[in-house]
Amino acid sequence: MKKQAHTFESDLEEKLRDPVFASAYIMSAIVENDLAFLPIALGDVAKAHGISKLAEETGINRRTLYKVFDKSGNPSFELVTQIAASLGLELQVKPKKVKRAKALHG
Repeated sequence: MKKQAHTFESDLEEKLRDPVFASAYIMSAIVENDLAFLPIALGDVAKAHGISKLAEETGINRRTLYKVFDKSGNPSFELVTQIAASLGLELQVKPKKVKRAKALHG
């Protein structure tokens, strides 16, 4: 029996179907303030779930979705949240982790 070769892309696509991995992948673009990567990351997750299925669920045609997920794409916040929700993800804002200040008494 011949073993199927796995490529980086196929392994990534499989992992991106996991909502925990997918959310960390997308959040990495936000945390690193790499807003140029954000639409690409969102697109990678969308492709792992199926662009046709996403188009059907969101009512956004496939051509528009591919433009959104392009490196020059600049999706609106509303569009990002709509796509994320369709992928089973939600956006959250939480307090930034702050290093404890050294005591002023010394």
